[in-house]
Amino acid sequence: MNFFTGTLTTLSFLVLCAAIALNGVVAFVFLLRKNGDKRSDLAFAGLLLAYSLTALHHVFILKGVFEAKPHLTSMPIYFTLSLGVLLFLAVKMRLFPSYKLVGTDIKHAILPAGQFLYFLGTFILTEGFLMRRFYSPFYGGLEMALYIFTFYAYQFAAYRFIRFQISSLRKKQEGGQPLYEALVLRRMLRVMLLLFWINSAYIVTDFVMYELLHLNMHDFRGFTRFGDLSFAAMAGWVGLSGLQLLMKPPYMNVSSFVFYGVKKLISKRNKIGGVSNVRLPF
Repeated sequence: MNFFTGTLTTLSFLVLCAAIALNGVVAFVFLLRKNGDKRSDLAFAGLLLAYSLTALHHVFILKGVFEAKPHLTSMPIYFTLSLGVLLFLAVKMRLFPSYKLVGTDIKHAILPAGQFLYFLGTFILTEGFLMRRFYSPFYGGLEMALYIFTFYAYQFAAYRFIRFQISSLRKKQEGGQPLYEALVLRRMLRVMLLLFWINSAYIVTDFVMYELLHLNMHDFRGFTRFGDLSFAAMAGWVGLSGLQLLMKPPYMNVSSFVFYGVKKLISKRNKIGGVSNVRLPF
């Protein structure tokens, strides 16, 4: 028996659609805008599109499209194993525009490419019907384990790059767009970590309850919608972060602000003390 409620289903559908629309529009802007380093824009657009298409997969499940048309189950719009890699590349290329991809970087593309080719091959070469299998690394229990592990690993690596870049910029007293983007990316990853805790907790709970206790949590009201909403929140947050990256920095480097503030204060004191002609050592 299924205990889903219409309200939760409608809410999940609307939030997922909003995330898809937001990410699609922001990705379109990244692809079209003129930028000195187009690679960073392409990487972030790829991340946004991967979230949009995977959210669309959730929408099709939610609306029963795959049940009505099983031959569409293997449409290549499912990119869970690409999300961590694209997040890492989007952060690294934006922080370090001069970074050049090398041959060893191909290892990062193995799982994402394998998943895409698995879905594409099934969709083209078979009737398209696809079922989750526990030992499948691309659509099953093992895939979910790889998704959780790789996403946490790539997120941790990306966060280390951000911390290094922010520290470097502040030591050099550099502000403007570079520092602004680094701070936006740091905020994006911090919130993303919290949201992924929720999403991964949903995945682990579903697996443990079904495999160990033989209890199908999807029969309980709101459980599946909890997974949909947590993923939609992640997708939407990436889209909002992309919007911030498209904007100009609203503030200056804190180090520069303090530096010029102290300089101005000393200048005023020197003028008051009758030593306005003394040259400041700044």
